[in-house]
Amino acid sequence: MYRQARPTQDLVVYAGHVVESLLRDLAFAMRRTLDQPSVPNVHDLRRACLRLRHAVRWLEGVLPGPAARKARRRLGGLQDLLGAVRSCDVALAALEYHSLAAAMTPRERKEVVAALAAARRHALRPLRARLRRVQRAEVLRRWRAQLLGAA
Repeated sequence: MYRQARPTQDLVVYAGHVVESLLRDLAFAMRRTLDQPSVPNVHDLRRACLRLRHAVRWLEGVLPGPAARKARRRLGGLQDLLGAVRSCDVALAALEYHSLAAAMTPRERKEVVAALAAARRHALRPLRARLRRVQRAEVLRRWRAQLLGAA
């Protein structure tokens, strides 16, 4: 994570450190999710994406405007893809609660789990394609250069 700003620290330098740290966290989470798209990895990537998006929004006055808006828009698209996968994960986890499990027959539960697992696999395809594209095109390096070039 990043350190708290000191009163004597320049805001532009601090913004650079925050964005740099969050971009590093995002890159790490992307690699991990591409290697193994498990529930915790998808959740960690979603959190890293959200943190970077909010930091860019809050620091928009310090960061270059067009680059910040473009990064926020692309992070929003990535968050939408992550949200679709995460919704399936949350629904599958909710089926573990006793009140829901008792309301269904074992056959119904099995059908619902199978449908949710299929929906997760279906939602995971465009997410993995986007992550591969981001990794292959080195988009994060470009964002870093654009966002921190003036910072």
